[in-house]
Formats: sequence, C-alpha cells, structure tokens
Amino acid sequence: MKRMLYAAAVLLMILLMTMAAAPAMAEEKEDEQALFYGVIGKKMTVHRWGEEDAPPLGIIEAGRVVDVYNKGRTWTRIDFDGRQGYVLTKFIERVQRKDPFQGPMPGTSKHVAVGYVLRNISFKPEGYKYPISVKEGSWLSIERMKNGRAYFPYRREPDDVSVKTENLRIYDFVPWDEAQPGDLLYAFTTFYTTSMNKEGNYGRLHNIALAAERLSGVRVKSGETFSFNDVCGPYTKENGYRSAPILSGESEMGYGGGVCQVCSTLYNIVLRVPMVIEEMHWHSQGGVSYLPAGFDATVGSNSDLVVRNILPYDLRIEFENLEGVMTAFLFRDYEDETQASR
Repeated sequence: MKRMLYAAAVLLMILLMTMAAAPAMAEEKEDEQALFYGVIGKKMTVHRWGEEDAPPLGIIEAGRVVDVYNKGRTWTRIDFDGRQGYVLTKFIERVQRKDPFQGPMPGTSKHVAVGYVLRNISFKPEGYKYPISVKEGSWLSIERMKNGRAYFPYRREPDDVSVKTENLRIYDFVPWDEAQPGDLLYAFTTFYTTSMNKEGNYGRLHNIALAAERLSGVRVKSGETFSFNDVCGPYTKENGYRSAPILSGESEMGYGGGVCQVCSTLYNIVLRVPMVIEEMHWHSQGGVSYLPAGFDATVGSNSDLVVRNILPYDLRIEFENLEGVMTAFLFRDYEDETQASR
C-alpha cells in the first residue's frame, strides 16, 4: 500500500512539474524581440503554448497585424496584447521580416545549391507505389548533401527525398552580400504532374511553360518594384493562355490555370533573399498540394505578387521547366546586359 501511495505521489509531482514547465518555457522568452510580423487570417483562439488543449489567452480577430516571434509548421508564436501566445500557422498570413536583411523568412528551409541533372534519374517518396522520374536536363534545388546524396523536399511530404550527387552537376549559391555580377543567389524547385489522364492538364502544362518563358530574363533593377501580373498577365485566351484546372486540378477550370505554380515557385525565392513583399495572396489557408501551407502565392485579375528589390544591385530572373520539374533562379545581374547568359 505504501509503495502504491509513493508511486501515486511521484506521478502527481511529475504531472505538476510538466504543467508548470510548459508556460514557463514561453515566459522565459517574454523579453525576446520579434523579428517578423503577420496578419491574422481568421478569428481564433490564442493559446498559452502550442497545443490545442493549452490554456487560452483570448480570442484574436481576423485582419489584425501582430508581431511574430517564430513560425513553425503547425504553430506560430505571436505577441498578444503584450504576452506571447500561439496560433495555428495556417491561419496567419503574409508573415515577413521587419528587417529584410536579417535572414530568411521564418519556417523556410535553407537550400544550399542547385543541381543540373546529367542523366535520367528517379526517387521514391515513402509510401509511394511508383518512383518519380526526373529527366536529364532538369534542375533540382538542393537542401543538403550528405554521404554522396543530394536531399530536397518533394511536394508536401514530411521527409526529404534524395538522389545520388554523381548524377548532378552542382552549382552552389552565393550569399547576397558576397555576390558578384552573374552569381547565382538562389533557386527553388516545385513538381507538377504531366499526366494526360487529368482533365485539362494539357492546358495547364501549356500555361506553365508560357508563364515561365515570359519570366525568363526579366530584370529587376535596384530599388525597382516587380509585378508578376505586369509580366505574365492578363490570364486570358487573347494573351495566349488556355483553359485548365485552377489550384492544380483541385477546383474549376479557368484561363491561365497553372500560372499560380509558376508564381509560387518564384515566391519561395523571394522569401529567402532580402526583398520587400508589397502584395501577395494565398490560394486559401489550406494552401496547395505542391507546397506546404503558407508558402504558395496566387495571381489573377484581383491578386498579384508585387515585390521590391532593396539589394544594392540589379537582379535577373530565369526559369527552367522540363517534364514535371520547374525551377526558378535568381541571379545578381550583369552590369552589361550582353553578358547575361548562364
């Protein structure tokens, strides 16, 4: 009996310590400076820590601009009336840096290089029945390299996939503050289906190729603002676009379907270099199938991606697009335009 009482007392003590520790972890960060801000996209509860059953701090209204301390995959830590609390990441929008020169956006993975595919290769995400093929001549942005393999994210899969580095010609990125004219600052890859079994996918492939072609070679001068719609819009039949599924086949048909994936691919570069986001819009709070929630950007007649180049030099955008693999590149531009070739 004494042993049972002793065990119960120990368990109670552990439980009390755990309950006390969770809020303490947040309290010890109360003096931390928030490096980011964002917009609340939905009226919701602010929790004391990042769990659904954590004590509530209160209700926050949609449209409120808040300081952001850390953006995680599921929970984001914000300032709530002078206290720190947690909200669901998928419901906080347009998170960006207060000082664009202070590192990448929260929650972004830091890629280190891009690889040119030297021969046909494939990889198989966990749980997939069939491997994903990548054609010779494609480009893959790489998150890390280890033991002769190059790792990178695939769509919304929680774990990175990999290919052998011997099948790639690797080009490292150059930090923006060390880059010389012609240097590659960053690249980012997304994947899309080339299957003709999906209704309208032929039109989607056409629209992706058209928008990528129009963006290739676009220059953004230092201090200049870039508008995606100014380059690629309007999304009409008269401007060369075809009818295709919107939201990567998850909703109705529309002219220009697929262009948003081109925009989202470019947006993921903007998040990782010093640029100011003046306008951007999500497809929805749930996002799209080819990127994690919060990392897509939609364009259309009432929405645009607008960013300002605050770097002390001009930039050049390039796109490579081959059979289901699309990669956006951002270069420090050459001072002489005639030199601009990769």
